Amino acid sequence: MNTILYLPSKDEVIVRFRSVKGKPRKELGRFKLWRDDEGNICALDVEPFTEELEEFRKNLNTIHLGGIWKGVEITEEDIESVRKEMWKDFGK
Repeated sequence: MNTILYLPSKDEVIVRFRSVKGKPRKELGRFKLWRDDEGNICALDVEPFTEELEEFRKNLNTIHLGGIWKGVEITEEDIESVRKEMWKDFGK
């Protein structure tokens, strides 16, 4: 029983893999999880969906680094700029 349901009035997406009973067992920020007794995920709820989707798209091509680089974002434009500089130096 795979079902994807979007409720525009609540801006909510529910993805069901199996039938669910009662309230979600786990809530992680904007996500709610329904699990069975064996720990398998039965359903997933995302609310507000539009906000989460925009955040996902914004960070899609961004790599988050750790250590001394934590908080530094390297974008596609940064990579292209460095490539051009390297090709210039390579030609010398």
